[in-house]
Parts: sequence; C-alpha cells; structure tokens
Amino acid sequence: MTEPMLFLKELSDALTQGSAESREKALLYATDMLLAGRYTEDEIWIFGEVIGRLADAIEVRAREQLAKRLLPSAQAPINVVKKLALDDSIEVAGPILQYSKRLDTKTLISSIRTKSQPHLLAISKRDSIPSEITDELVTHGHREVVTSVAANSGACFSDFGFLHMVRRSANDSILAEHLGARKDIPRHIFQQLIAKASAEVKAKLEQERPDLLGRVEMWRGGGRLNISVCRPFRLAVP
Repeated sequence: MTEPMLFLKELSDALTQGSAESREKALLYATDMLLAGRYTEDEIWIFGEVIGRLADAIEVRAREQLAKRLLPSAQAPINVVKKLALDDSIEVAGPILQYSKRLDTKTLISSIRTKSQPHLLAISKRDSIPSEITDELVTHGHREVVTSVAANSGACFSDFGFLHMVRRSANDSILAEHLGARKDIPRHIFQQLIAKASAEVKAKLEQERPDLLGRVEMWRGGGRLNISVCRPFRLAVP
C-alpha cells in the first residue's frame, strides 16, 4: 500500500475517536494531500470516502470551505462532490451546483426535487444546462428560478419546457420578455407567447427582436402587417 493510502487508512480507522477540531484538521490535511498529488481514479475514490466521512462530522463552515477548495480541482472525488451538492446548506451546495463540472444529471435532478429554491436558483445559473434539467427547473422552480433559466443563454429547452414557461408568463411581463428574446424559441411557441403577451411586451419585442417583427405585427392585428416581411413565413394576408 502506498504511503498516502496507508495514511488514509489510519485516518479512517481513527475517525470516530477524534474531537471536532481534530477531524477538521484531518480533513484539511487529507484535502491538501489530494490536491497536491497525482492519483488514479481508484485512489481518488478512496480519498473521497475518507473526506466524505470527515465532511459528515464537521460544521457547516468547514464544509463550505471544503466545497470552495474542491471546486476548481479536476480530480475532486465525485462521491464528495455529489455529497456537497446535496448539502442542505446553500452556502455549501451553491458553488458546487452552479460551477462544478463533476456533477451528473441525476444528482442535479435530485437536488431540484428535494432541496430549497436557492439550490434551484444556483442550478439555473450553470453555464450549460441540458433540457432534462430545464424541464425540472421550470416545473419545480419559483418565479426567480424560472426567470433566471429563461435568461440563461446556455440553457437548452424542450418544447415541454418552452410551453410550460409560456403558460407561466401569462401574467409575468419580465418572464415573457426573456422568453421572447431567446434565439432558440421555436416559431410556433413564439406565436403562442405573443398571443398571451401584454401590449407593452409586444412593443418591446418589436424593438428587441426585429427578426421576428413580422410575427409580432401579425398578432397585433389591424392594418400594420408588412406583407414583404410576412411572406417568408407564409402568412395569409386578408
């Protein structure tokens, strides 16, 4: 057994006998050893088992520091990262949920379904969000969460996600504007959004989305339809 692994075994064996202060010092030492060395995935997993047990036995403040230290590491133990992501404390889980590249879809969905709205808000700000995650966010998230994910250009939406957001935007002009501004919104869903939007939102979308002006004018009605703009969309002009 290598020296680091032998140390981890001894540390694990002595874990239940130490004080809170000694456990925190042991966690700091084990984390330093992990971040300073180069290990196989199996060795990283062993580190994770020990660090995870120590994390269960320390205060929120220490877990928060652990999350910040592991966040930028490409060899942060996945088992520890998942544990931190599912921590009830948003101070611990928030940075992991928002920035960690080591989280899988299953862990993110578990957090959305079981944790607080601040946890969902952190997920809604990730650089890249697959449609499976946005479906969960728009279903379980409160107004701040759905507005955040609608404004996130790195989020991908399914038709279900878009339609759910359109329904929620009926009395929410800010959400409607964010949805209308998305470059990936399908034409048929954009039309449903405009049909439900207030006159003020329609006017703003005319300025912000000139590429969709013909579609906006169509829903406004009256004699303002621009035939040359509408023809590419195959509109019937009375």
